[in-house]
This record gives sequence, C-alpha cells and structure tokens, in this order.
Amino acid sequence: MAAFELPKRGQRGEIAEYEGRHVWMMLFCMLAFVVLLGRLWQLQIAQGEEYHQASTENIIRQIEIRPARGRILDRKGAVLADNRPSFDVYMVPHIYLRHRSDETVDLLKEYLNLSSSEITRLDRNMRTNLGEVVVRRDVTRAQVAMLEEDKLRLPGIEVRATAHRYYPLNTVSSHSIGFVGEVGSEELRDVEKFGYRAGDFIGRMGLERAFEEVLHGSPGIDRRVVDARGNQQGEAQTRFLIGDYQLVKPIPGRDVVSTLDADLTLIIEEAMRSYAAGAVVALDPRDGSVLALYSKPGFNPNAWSGRLSSIEKSRSDNDPFRPMLDKTVSAYFPGSIYKIVASIAALGEGLMGAGDRVHCPGYYQFGGRRFRCWKRGGHGSVNLEKAMQESCDVYYYKVADLMGMDKLSEYAHKFGFGERAGLPVNNESAGRIPTREWHRKNSSEGYQRGFDLNTVLGQGDTLVSPLQAAIAYAAIANGGDIFYPRIVKELRNAEGELLFEFVPRVRKRVDMKPEHLKLLQKSLKKVVHEEGGTAYRVRLADIEVGGKTGTAQVAKIGVVRMANADKQMMLRDHAWFAAYAPFNAPELVVVVFLEHAGHGGAEAAPVAMRIIEDYFNRDRVSALGVKVGEEAMVAPQVRLSSAAELEAQTSQEAD
Repeated sequence: MAAFELPKRGQRGEIAEYEGRHVWMMLFCMLAFVVLLGRLWQLQIAQGEEYHQASTENIIRQIEIRPARGRILDRKGAVLADNRPSFDVYMVPHIYLRHRSDETVDLLKEYLNLSSSEITRLDRNMRTNLGEVVVRRDVTRAQVAMLEEDKLRLPGIEVRATAHRYYPLNTVSSHSIGFVGEVGSEELRDVEKFGYRAGDFIGRMGLERAFEEVLHGSPGIDRRVVDARGNQQGEAQTRFLIGDYQLVKPIPGRDVVSTLDADLTLIIEEAMRSYAAGAVVALDPRDGSVLALYSKPGFNPNAWSGRLSSIEKSRSDNDPFRPMLDKTVSAYFPGSIYKIVASIAALGEGLMGAGDRVHCPGYYQFGGRRFRCWKRGGHGSVNLEKAMQESCDVYYYKVADLMGMDKLSEYAHKFGFGERAGLPVNNESAGRIPTREWHRKNSSEGYQRGFDLNTVLGQGDTLVSPLQAAIAYAAIANGGDIFYPRIVKELRNAEGELLFEFVPRVRKRVDMKPEHLKLLQKSLKKVVHEEGGTAYRVRLADIEVGGKTGTAQVAKIGVVRMANADKQMMLRDHAWFAAYAPFNAPELVVVVFLEHAGHGGAEAAPVAMRIIEDYFNRDRVSALGVKVGEEAMVAPQVRLSSAAELEAQTSQEAD
C-alpha cells in the first residue's frame, strides 16, 4: 500500500492562490447578481406600473370620454345652460416626449398660436403627469384641419370633439345660473376620489355649483389600438385585440329644471337698463318659488367658463360695483321697507292700536338730541296707516322708544331677517339684526339707547338682503307663511324622465293676529293707491299693488341734509321698493334694490311697477318667450354620449 504524500511547499502556495482567486470570483458574481436583482426590482416593482402603462399604451390607448353635462332649464323649459360641440387639443406625454423635435414644437406654436411661456407650462405639466395634457381648448375648424393634415409630424397630439358649456342669455341671470371652470391642480386632490380628472370642469357659482353632483354625469371609456407614435390602427386589428370591449358610453348629467322664469328675467333686464348696479328678487308668495334672482352688473358666463381673457378679468376686478358679487343674497341697509317689522311688533305688543296717533313736527326729541323725519315740515298727526303710507319716521321713532331694540329684534327674526333663508346658491348672507348684547360686544361705545331709533328705520347696523326682504313680504301677501326659497322644481334624465320633484316647504309661520295683518296689508296698499303715498305717482291703472318704498343712507347726514345729486356716487342713498300683486290674490312678490341710486319712491318704485305691469301683460310675456326660445336655439344641444357621435354631428354641421 502506497504511503500518502503531503503536498510540497510550492504546491501548497499554488492551492492557496487558487482558492483566493475563487473567493474573489464568487464575490464578483454575487455582486453582479445583486445589481441585476436590484435593477429587476426597480423595473418590475418600483416603476412597474409606469412601464406597464407605457408599453400597454403602445398597443391599446384607453381614452376617458367626458360626459355631456346636464342642462339647466327655466320653469317652462327654456334653456338657461346647455352644451355646444367644440374641438380640444390634447397631448399624450409619453408619446410626445419620445418623438419630440424642434419641428414638432414649431408646428404647435404656429398652428395653435402658443407662446413660449405656454410651451414651458406644457413641458412642466407633461413631466408631472402620466395622463393626458390639454394643449388648447375650443380651437377653430381651420386649426383642426392644419393639425390633421400634419398629424404624422405631430406624434402624441390628438384633436377631440368635446362638449363645452354654453349660456344663451349671456349676462342675464348669470349669478343664479352660474358658470363652470377647469379643476385646478390643488383642487384635484380633493375631488379626484369622486371621478374628476385633470382638464375636467366643475361648477363655480349658482346652480352650476349647487347641483354639481347632479349635472356632472359619469365618464365613459374609448379603447383604441395605436402604434408607437400614437396613430390609431384599423378597425379589424382593433376588434381582434379588444373585441367587444372597445366602447363604454358615458352617462350624461341630469337636467335641472329650475323655478326661474326666463321671460320675467328679460323683463327685469329691460326695466333695469338705466341703472348701473342693483338687484331684483321675484318670488311666488303662494309656494316660495324663486322666479328671478337678478344682480347687476352681471358677467358673461360664456367667457368665464372658457379661457378667460386678461381684459375680461381686469374689467371685472376693477369694476367698483363688483360684477362677481350676487347682490340678491348680499346684505345692505334696508331703509323704510323694514318698517313692517315695527308695525307688527307695535300692534302685537299692544304699544300702538289702529287708532293711536303720534304727532310729527318733522323731528323726534330724544333727550338732548333731535332725530329728524325725512319730511322737514312734518306729517302732523298720524296713525299706523298714515305713517306707513307717507313713511313717517317720527311714528316709528316713538315705537322704538317704547319697545326697545331687543323686542324689535325678536319680531325681525319672526319674519326671517337675521338668518339664512335656505337658498342653496351663492352663499347667502344672514344679514344682521343688532341687539343690545351685539352692541356691547361690537360697538366702540357699547350699547346706547339712541341706537334703537336708527334700527327701527332699517339703518344703524341693520343689514338685510333683497332675498330676505322678498320672503318677508311674501309672508305678508300669503297670510304669514315663511317658505324656504325653492329655486329648483325637478330633476330629469337626458331622456326627459322625471327623477325627483322638489315640493314647496314652509319653514315657519309669522305669529300675528289676523286683524293686525289686515291692517298692515291695508297700509301697504295705501302707499301705492292713495294720494300722499310714497309710490302713488307710479301706481298702475289696472293692477292693485301693495308695497313699501325705502331710502337707505350709506353715510351720516351731517348738520345739513344734502341732495343725492350733490353727493359722490358711492355716498348716495340706496333705493328700495318691496311689493306684491295683485293685491287681493297675490301671485308675484318683487323687491327692487338700486345701489346708490337715490330715493326709493322716485327710482326703485317705477322699476318695480314696470316689472309687475309687464309680467301680467301676457302678450308681452309671450313675445319675450319667443325671444328666449330663439336665444336658446343659437347653439345646438349636445346630448350625445360618445366622442364618435359628437364628431359625427360636428361633421354634419360643417357640411
């Protein structure tokens, strides 16, 4: 048996050197394997969704189809907000960036009139958005033709037929109807969970905002087979790869049928033509339906719903009468139309009876101070009827002196003043009905008894909106019911089927004796139809009206009373008139507020009377109805559910 021999010294060194090299080789292989695994993790896990989407979209493009927004109609079916066909240009970032060249940028700038800043904005949006980016909205047919002709040199650029919002009446009733605007990047984080995407539009004001969930609809999907440059492939290849799952139609938004009366709104527009600013509210006192919410100056919702020009924006921002403010739900000093509160309060508390009289020498002595009546020579001996008819301030100074501010506030709240009426649009103001406690907290000198005498006339710190005034006068007209203002009548689907009906709702009832209400109503009729009444000169021959004028000072009178014509525009009085008609069976309540226009009897009352007269003139209303219908037909209705259908309609119109 041969003896085992140990390796010689030289051989042992060779073995050790071999083992060392083997270790280094193993470490190198392991390191390479770890790097490979890391890269695979990055591609498959960390960026897997991104690359999967990019690779899939080289074959199948999934395009979201925006639904047609529901229409807004008036009570008779006239269209107040509709959709019109248009063309928008979109960019698919991953295709565009892969094939982008200087030529592509130059063509876009030339065809779409893009500035360098707009190109920079697009670049920024593309690198932060894996979805589509809107390049330009509402392009002309000539621009569409140029883009389609050079389609092969514009990879990732697509033109799509879409529906854009259209408002037939332009500025008329713009605040109550509202407008839509594109969802902002920060806003998108909040609404994305509700199905909104970049480029979608959302209601910004009025009914458009209040009923956004109803009007918006649900998007559909159009799946297309495309090549690496985004060019759509043939129908056969599409059917082979996708089958019957190519198109999921969107669900159009629901139609909102409002209680608004477009005919009446046009009557108001004509009656307000001579005045720069103000508001008119018209209600049906029988059920609280809102017939008109008119605020002036208005704005053009067609401009605000698209790409707003800098000129339009600057004009709005610099207008001292604030076109974007809805004056129908904003609060102002109400002046003498507020005297209905003190009248019912005095009767209800037993402070004044129907026959009780107060002598008016032209002022009311309160301690060491004289509170003046608007009529310098005074009204003589007046009871409630005459005080209301001639708007005697001294009578109401006496009531305030006897009653105090807190009791007056209690009755004001009964009529709905000092609280929101419940209108769902435009963030209505609650107004302000001051109390002693309010003055202790908010007035620099605390509560002073003289404040009562200012408050009773709707001055001092009293603030009331035209809507609140209309609801209060509707309660006088209907016998005491305070309704929730009903601005929407019903909801319907795109086929016209009734989905939901909004019924009238009484919020509360004014607690007053029938004989007190009858006395107040009689007094309001005398304001208009008996000589000496502050609206007597503008009475109507064939329609009996009950109403009250109001002139609200916006600055202190001073020692010498100054005529409105001599004051600076923004220091002139506000003019009010609140009325209902026909007197014996009221169907219409109208409140006119004219900002810095002067006296209520001379300015606001004639406007209200013209509105009432034209409203009950059926021939004129019918003629205006034809005008509304013609305006509504200027833009074709878009009730289509797919991009293909919209493109087909647009092509027919072009022919």
